[in-house]
Amino acid sequence: MEVLRDAGLEHRLTTIASPAHGEEYGRLWAWGNKPSQKGDYEVASPCVMSDLPQSFLEPVLVEEASKLGAEFRFNTEFVELKETRDGVITTVYDRATGETYDIKASYLVGADGGRSKVIESLGIEIDGQQLNTAFNVHIKAELSKYIAHRPGSLNWILNPDAPDWSAVGNFRMVRPWNEFVVSMHPSSKDGRSFDPSKEAILERLYQMIGDKTVPIEILSAFQWTINDQVARSWQKGRVLCIGDATHRHPPINGLGSNTCLSDAFNLAWKLAYVLNDWATPILLDTLTTERKPVGDAIVRRANKGMEMHRRLWDIIGLTPDARQKAVSLLEAPTPEGTEMRLEWRKALEATDDEVQALGIQMNQVYTGSRATVVEVGDQAPDFSKLNLLKQVMVSTFPGYHLPHIWLAANSQSERISILDLAGSGKFTLFTGIGGGVWLEAAKHFSCHRTGLEVKGYTIGFRCDYMDCYRDWEGVRGVGDTGVVLVRPDHFVAWRCQSAPNGGEQEAVTRLGAVMSEILGI
Repeated sequence: MEVLRDAGLEHRLTTIASPAHGEEYGRLWAWGNKPSQKGDYEVASPCVMSDLPQSFLEPVLVEEASKLGAEFRFNTEFVELKETRDGVITTVYDRATGETYDIKASYLVGADGGRSKVIESLGIEIDGQQLNTAFNVHIKAELSKYIAHRPGSLNWILNPDAPDWSAVGNFRMVRPWNEFVVSMHPSSKDGRSFDPSKEAILERLYQMIGDKTVPIEILSAFQWTINDQVARSWQKGRVLCIGDATHRHPPINGLGSNTCLSDAFNLAWKLAYVLNDWATPILLDTLTTERKPVGDAIVRRANKGMEMHRRLWDIIGLTPDARQKAVSLLEAPTPEGTEMRLEWRKALEATDDEVQALGIQMNQVYTGSRATVVEVGDQAPDFSKLNLLKQVMVSTFPGYHLPHIWLAANSQSERISILDLAGSGKFTLFTGIGGGVWLEAAKHFSCHRTGLEVKGYTIGFRCDYMDCYRDWEGVRGVGDTGVVLVRPDHFVAWRCQSAPNGGEQEAVTRLGAVMSEILGI
């Protein structure tokens, strides 16, 4: 949502997102609604978790990108690529006309999903394996009377007499409460494929709903693969790969599209700078070093979350005999019953790591990247005692995400997030009282680099912006005259503890050197 906010789309998307709310073997608070964790989410970002299915998000992105000059060619398949000295020639196949033609470009971005032909054509190795198959059915069915009083975006349904090909069902809400994507998981992990008939699908849906009088419209159905896979590299020459092409995992934790958007945010500004001759291609070499660790981590988390669900299924039982035994123990006033209830509670609470994982959502770090600069003597923060799955690492050390804090121009102004001053394709520096030399350095750099702008703001008493809740002073990590330089993707590029003794000229020289090091110019 922060990426979409930077693109100016957040307000529009909130109008089409589903309202966020949080048995019956158990209920779980989810997506920042847990009372004890609401504050953590509010402190971490100016945005809120948004229940926004891909089918609603993508049309908005296509419309906005088209306004900005992007061209979309649907029903088009990648065939092959050939890299030249100054670009890439991509051969594509138009499925509508049957024609094959070439597209010449300076760079090619392979964002073509978990069956990426671009990755395959590059010969980049994929580590990991395909774990199993699952089956999705997109339906319309009015289920308000069953769900509205206990609203949930995800409803797992465990029928002990379900067929093997769909032993566990998951109703993923698309629109409340009449449109869903129903995910069906087999009882075994042998990876067998299956092709159920429409009649078999309808029968299973009615079994899960428990009411055959509900009209069901099947919009689509397809098999998919549960993966535990990561690409060894995200780039080769002038071809750069992002999204599911490079990190393939189950949809646990909702880390799919979110991570893909962040991949694109990381790459987009770098490509723009290189294509505008504001940076050399060496900047693009940071894609793998910065984003691969993020991709590897979310694949591990998603698959660990999947195993937590399988633990639940094992405890409650997926066959009639196993279910009867489990339910009997759950209600038994015996030591064995007490132990069963404890195991069930622990298994349920383990899934909290899926639905309240603020840390895995926010803790993307690029320390050590050549697109960041660390001053001699600057110390990286120690977060060894933090629960990195659920707690956010807050720091302005180079490579960390710019912390969200609230600012206001004056007492008569609406408050804004510091993130809203950064981004929009530009580098931004923040300083405080007495740090005016950094603003002059930013102006000087911008004047001498056609089209390349570094924005600058002061934060503090009688500055450009006041620190509304005195949060910036606590997280900025530099003194009043120091500076924090932020990249277009909201990550800290460099910081300096104080203004240089040599005044404005030294500040100009130092900022210029930092920008040159980051951009390779």
